[in-house]
Amino acid sequence: MAYRISKTDRSVVGEIVVPVSKSEAGRVAIINALRGIKQNSDCHASDTVKLQELLFSEEQILDAADGGTTARFLMAYCVVKNKTAVITGSPRLRQRPMSDSVDLLRQIGAEISYLEEEGFLPIRVRAAKLNFPEVVQTSAEKSSQHISALMMIAPLFGKDFTIELNGISSSLPYIELTAYLMHQAGVNVLITENRIQINGRYNNSILSAGGDWSAASYFFETVALADDADITIKNLNIQSKQGDKIIVEMIKPFGVDTYVEKDKIILRKQKKMVPDYFTQSFLHFPDIVLSMATVCGGQNCKADLLHLHNLIIKESDRVSAFQREAYKLNIKTDFCGGSKLKILEESNLKPSKRILKTYNDHRLVMAFAPLALKTGELFLDDISGVSKSFPDYFEQMKSLGFNIEEVF
Repeated sequence: MAYRISKTDRSVVGEIVVPVSKSEAGRVAIINALRGIKQNSDCHASDTVKLQELLFSEEQILDAADGGTTARFLMAYCVVKNKTAVITGSPRLRQRPMSDSVDLLRQIGAEISYLEEEGFLPIRVRAAKLNFPEVVQTSAEKSSQHISALMMIAPLFGKDFTIELNGISSSLPYIELTAYLMHQAGVNVLITENRIQINGRYNNSILSAGGDWSAASYFFETVALADDADITIKNLNIQSKQGDKIIVEMIKPFGVDTYVEKDKIILRKQKKMVPDYFTQSFLHFPDIVLSMATVCGGQNCKADLLHLHNLIIKESDRVSAFQREAYKLNIKTDFCGGSKLKILEESNLKPSKRILKTYNDHRLVMAFAPLALKTGELFLDDISGVSKSFPDYFEQMKSLGFNIEEVF
C-alpha cells in the first residue's frame, strides 16, 4: 500500500487551521498536573494525548510510545511526585539517548536505573528522598527537553534553584517557551547566557496553548513551492513565543509575504523568486529544517543548512532519511561534517513514480507532500505518522486542492 499525493496546477488558495501547539500543550499539561489540575487540552496530537493520559495513570509501566518529549517530561514528573514507575517506549524511542535526562535528575537525588541498555529506555524511577542543591549543571548541545522538564518541576523544590548550561546550547527558544509559560503560572525565571534561575511557586492561573508554528511551516513551504498562492492560516498568533515563527523571515527570499491580522496570518506568493544561494543555522529551530530543505530542493536552490547534529536522534535520522528519499526525485545533497546538509547545485527536481519512505516520521510526511505542486504527483509509503502532531494535515491539504488517494 502507498499513497499518491497529486496537484493538477501550481496554485493554492484557501483557508486552513493549524492545530494547537504540542510544544505548548505538553508544557501546559505538566504544569497543570504539578498543580493538581486535570484539564483537557484542545491539542489532539498523539504525543500530547499520550502525555495527559500517563500523567494521571495508576499503572506501573508507562509507555511513551514514540514521544521523546513525553518520556523526558514524564520522567521528571515521576521523580518529583515520588512515583515508582517503569518508563518505556516504541522501538525507535528506545534507540534515542536518554542519559541527559537521567544524569540531570540524578543530581537532585533521583533514583533511576536502566533496565536494558545503559543510556536508553526502558528505565525505572523509584520513589526516593530528593536532595535539592542550589545549582546543577548540564549540557544543552543535543537537546533542551531534559532542561525544560527540570525547570517545570523546580517550583516544587521550595527553594531558589539554578541550572548552569555547559557548551553551546541548542533549541534555546524551547527553553524560553518553558520559561514564558512558567511565568504565566506565577514563577520567576531568569535566563542569561549560561544560567537559568528559578524562584517562586505556581499559582492557579489558567494556561492555554496557541496555534503551532511548526505545523504552519509546511504551509509556508507550500506557498514557496507554488506559482500563485493566497492562504489564510487561522489560530496563529504572531506574538507567540514559539521559536519556529522565524519561518516568516526565513522564507521571504522565496517570494513568500506574510500579512498579520489578529489571530490569523495571510500568506501570498508575490512573485517567482528563488535566491542563488540560501544558508541558515537551525541550531535553535530543528523542527523546520525539513520544510526549508524541501523548499530549497524543490526550487533547485543551492543551500547550506547548518547545525543539524541533533536531527539524527529524532523520530528518524532525519538528515539521512531526507537525503535517501529526496534523491528519488533527483534532489542531490551532501551531509558534511555531521552537521551541515548541502543542497547541491546539480539538483534538478524531477517527477518520479518511486515510493518515498517516511520512516513513521510525521515531519518527513508533511515536508514531502507539498512537492506535488512541482512534480504533479508523488508517492509516499505511509501518511499515518501525521497523527503525532497534526492529525488532520491532509484534510487541510485537500482544502487547498491537493488530492490524496491510496494506490497499489
